[in-house]
Amino acid sequence: MLYLSLSLVQLLLTPLIVLGIARYHRVSQVFAFLLIAAITYNIFAHIFFEHLQTLGLGTIVAAGLGLVVFSYGDHFFFAHTAKRSHSSNFFFFLLQLFLFLHALTDGAALISVSDHAHAGSHVHPEKLSQSVLLHRLMFEAFIWKYFYDRFGVKVAILVLLNIALGTVLGFVASHAIFQHLPSYFDLFEAFMGGALLHMVYDYGKESVQKLKLKRAENRPQS
Repeated sequence: MLYLSLSLVQLLLTPLIVLGIARYHRVSQVFAFLLIAAITYNIFAHIFFEHLQTLGLGTIVAAGLGLVVFSYGDHFFFAHTAKRSHSSNFFFFLLQLFLFLHALTDGAALISVSDHAHAGSHVHPEKLSQSVLLHRLMFEAFIWKYFYDRFGVKVAILVLLNIALGTVLGFVASHAIFQHLPSYFDLFEAFMGGALLHMVYDYGKESVQKLKLKRAENRPQS
């Protein structure tokens, strides 16, 4: 319950977090870098490396699936398609469904150390929960700003409630399922490691693009 409670409190504070990011932009950039560094370390040092020893190729397959599913989902809903279709009611419904399922998997990953018996053979189940919390800190800030700018505060609040509902249901379902099938938690954790990795990739890609743009702006005109 600890990580679930922290996640819901974090969700509640999202509007204040976004205000803090806007006011202290440089500090938030450093903080974002530290979050990405911590997530990357947990993914490779604890999730991938440890599961490669027990699951072997299954780790790579599950992680690859998580990376592809969440990368494609984010790209579909928040990149080119979103620019053309965010006013469509059907598209809006699909987007809410995606966010609900996204929150469902996040909630399922918020396992506590005290629930170690449900965590398969992994010796650091808390690392996944910590990584999910760090990921949600950035993702929820993006979600709030995205919907607040386009639809206003009421819709943005409803979206956060949708995420909260998915998180709680995912947490409850996770404990019910993995209590009876604990060995499958290892595969699920590898899947979530890949899902989290897409944020690391997107952050790196965005940083490279900003660096190229800055160099282009500073290049002397011939």
